[in-house]
Amino acid sequence: MLTKQEQLYLKTLDDLNNRIVSRDPYEILGASALIRKLFFDDHPLVEQVNQHYKLKFVFNVCFLPAWPPGVPEPNIYCIQDGLDPDTSGQGWPTHQLGRDQFFKIIVLVIDGKKYTIKDVVLFEANIMGGVHAGTPKSEKDKILKTLNDQLFINGYATSLRQLKAIGRVIIKALVPLTQHVKSKLKKA
Repeated sequence: MLTKQEQLYLKTLDDLNNRIVSRDPYEILGASALIRKLFFDDHPLVEQVNQHYKLKFVFNVCFLPAWPPGVPEPNIYCIQDGLDPDTSGQGWPTHQLGRDQFFKIIVLVIDGKKYTIKDVVLFEANIMGGVHAGTPKSEKDKILKTLNDQLFINGYATSLRQLKAIGRVIIKALVPLTQHVKSKLKKA
């Protein structure tokens, strides 16, 4: 029999998957709340469920670990689908990272301000309305909000669209935990 946390975990992952494949910006925005619940709340759901299994998660990603020497950094850089090895067309190296390393990946740079995966998720959740509709307070958040108001990629605000690739990578990294929980369900 599944615990309430395991049931919530499976429903949350199903919801996350549905939201990141959606074309509706509101649905995609909701992915930020789910990622926050899984990893960033005071008692992250992934940790609650994994305390029994004690699995180490591997996040497979593509990114340039450093800007190539001698090449000037662009004013605006956003990795978008390049983060996910399944959608990356840039031929970047694939890296297997732990949870903390994954959330520290820089996925967006605006005029020298660097935004990590964690920054993007929490910006969408806490400022853009995934959880709370807030007002950007920090200079960094104001800059990202301005960019989102002016630059759209395939019809989506830049950081909102980045959630799609982030969500895909997360779902794949959590496959071992998901399989353990589902196998428990089959035994019941």
